[in-house]
Amino acid sequence: MVLSIGQRLKELRERSGSSQRELARRSGMSAASISAIELGKVSPSVETLKRLLDCLGETLADFFSVGKEPKPITFFGPQDLEEASLGLIHYYQLAGVPNRESLQFLRVTVNPGSDTRGITHQSYDAEIGFVLSGRVEVSIDEETRVLGAGEGYRIQGHKRIRIRNVFDQDCHYVCVSSTAPLPKALAVQPPKRASQDN
Repeated sequence: MVLSIGQRLKELRERSGSSQRELARRSGMSAASISAIELGKVSPSVETLKRLLDCLGETLADFFSVGKEPKPITFFGPQDLEEASLGLIHYYQLAGVPNRESLQFLRVTVNPGSDTRGITHQSYDAEIGFVLSGRVEVSIDEETRVLGAGEGYRIQGHKRIRIRNVFDQDCHYVCVSSTAPLPKALAVQPPKRASQDN
């Protein structure tokens, strides 16, 4: 099943009570650009979609699950995945998972020439990606690596990630992300400062 990017964005915008003009003001885009996306005349980049969702207080997981009846899933197959294509990047996520579920699963195909641009995660976001086939260039903050089959990445909180396929074949990878605050026991805590008793 293929998702309508524009229709899904419109549903989330209306659910938040925002007008196109308000979303345009908050995101730094024009109302005409928002309208073009919602009407399906323009496909946004991943970076643009993430910026719009951040302005609405929504996540990519919300984007996939809005308008669907949540259903418990124990086992799943290809028929249970919904596709959302953002330019040369194709995301497949479980359909009907509850909003803000702690874990989200994505299967991703990145075509040659694709580029997510820079995406900054929220403080509570965590993500692990694993390459199944092909190669992809992954930049996390200032560090860049080319990952091939059997290699992956892990990020947590306030990191900026960019994924590009600068090669001549598709890359397929899976990622699991946490889109809800982790329990305190699992969250990375800053080191405690030594007390200064004078």
